[in-house]
Parts: sequence; C-alpha cells; structure tokens
Amino acid sequence: MKKIVLGFTDDFKLSKTMLETISKTYRDQILFLKTDGENFEQLKDADAFIGWPSDQMIQAMPELKWLQLPSAGANQFAHHPLLKEQVIVTNASGAFGASGAEHILALILSFARQLPLYVRQTEKHVWREESDVRQLDESTVGIIGLGDIGSEAAIRLKAFGSTVLAVKRTVSNKPDYVDDVYDMEGLDTVLQESDFIVNVLPLTAETSGLFDRKRFSLIKKGAIFINVGRGGTVDEQALLEALNSGRIGGAGLDVTSIEPLPETSELWRFPNVVITSHSLGVGSGKLKKREELIQRNIENYLLGKPLINVVNRKLGY
Repeated sequence: MKKIVLGFTDDFKLSKTMLETISKTYRDQILFLKTDGENFEQLKDADAFIGWPSDQMIQAMPELKWLQLPSAGANQFAHHPLLKEQVIVTNASGAFGASGAEHILALILSFARQLPLYVRQTEKHVWREESDVRQLDESTVGIIGLGDIGSEAAIRLKAFGSTVLAVKRTVSNKPDYVDDVYDMEGLDTVLQESDFIVNVLPLTAETSGLFDRKRFSLIKKGAIFINVGRGGTVDEQALLEALNSGRIGGAGLDVTSIEPLPETSELWRFPNVVITSHSLGVGSGKLKKREELIQRNIENYLLGKPLINVVNRKLGY
C-alpha cells in the first residue's frame, strides 16, 4: 500500500476542509506529520511526501518515489544530493500566477508614481508634489522568464498600454499579450530597450548570477529593476554598484541572495529600493489553487496516473 506523508510548516497550511477530505478519502494511506521533534521512524515506509522535507526526513525515507513541493521554485530539491535520481519532484507552478502578477504591478506602479517618496514625506508630514513620475502607457517592460507569473504579468501590462518584450529559454510562438519574444540570446537587447525590467527566472546553473556587472551596464539608464524570481540570479554587488552609480533608477526586490536579508546589507539604505520580503505568494487566492493541484496529484499518484507539474531535475524547474 502506498503511503503519502503530509509535512507541515508555518509557511504551508492546508484548509481544514481539505484535510478532512483527505482523511476521509484516503484514510490509512495518508500520514499527517508533525515536525516539532517527532520521531521520524514512521517515515521509513513512506513513498511520497508533500511539503519541504528536511535532510533528516529525506534520509528517513529510503522508499521515497515522489516529492510534491508547495512552492513553484524547485531548485533547492531538484539537485538535492540526498534525493535519489528516480524520485519524481513536482511543484506548485500555476498557483501563484495572479498573486505574482499583482505583486509585480504593485512594485512597478510604486516606482512609476514615486510612492516610496510619498510614504517618506507622509511620515514627515511633508506636502510636496513630485514631478519625476512615469507611466506604464507607452513604456517598454521587459519580462525575463515567461512562465506562469511572467505571462500573467504580461497580460496585465498590455492592458496598461505597455510594450511588452519577453525572454524565455525556448521560443516556440509569440503569445498575443507580448509584442516580441526572445530566447536567452536576446536578453541584452531587451535590457537595452526596457524602461522596467522584471526578472522572474528560476535559479538554475544557467541563470545563477545572470544579472552581473555586464548586464547592469547594458540596462537602459534609469530603468527600474524588479526581481521576483530568485535572489541567486543577481550578482548583488553588481546591483549595488548600479544603484550607486545611478545606472538604474531603482529596484523592487521580493527576493535576495540571502533570506532574510541581513540587517547589515547595503540594500536597506537606498531610498529607491523597495524590499518586500519574499511575499509575492502571500494571499488567499493561491491556497485554493494549490489545494486543488495537490488533491489532483494525490489522486493521480494513488491511481498510477501521470503527475502534474513534474520538474525537470536536470534543468531545475
């Protein structure tokens, strides 16, 4: 009999309704794991795990065949040295599209309308109009990574009247909601033409440190850089230099190379940097979509059907 373990942390919660449904439907095939010092001996015959298992948990599951991640990002587990090659990893891609796109729009609009400046003025009771504002209408936005979140953002940006340029690993066709799409060879062209640059790339061997000194030197002067992908795709020293020199007009960072971002990081001191503490996925909308995905995958796994959102472990996503 297959045994699926549900692992929980403060960051990953399923609704009471779903938990009750799973308990009634699958009964003895589901183990609800508590992570607060519980003996992992009970994991020895588990062949599936839902959550983010610790190294100790992975080692306690020699029969593991399937790992369902609650997140869209899979880089931490795709190349995990303790996960056997035959373990299938699936992620929650598709659950974060709407919330991710809204987060991107919020960051872009905050810079376009100088909201960080007005927040500081509000704190000081200062009434002063700022004339250095931008608008999305007729601006060019480069989206680097046209996956679920990038696509949802592109659709909304087109509605604002923006010209949307997209970069993706493999170009098969051009969706109606982008004006042009490039493969990675066209990245530099997009950086030179965009007023706003949105990085939505996963962290892989190919994307690690992709935004380095060379890339920041190519960015259109004064452009706004938004990173909601992975912190490791950006050389943060190069980012600091671009901010110090005025090469870029500001940065909206939902992710950083080290999280939480250390209090000593220079990124905290820039008035034109907005840090949102890896909160892109926060919101009730994703929970329902993620629950539906997990329920479908549990059913598929137990029935021997193909799983949804299988990660290419070589590519990392």
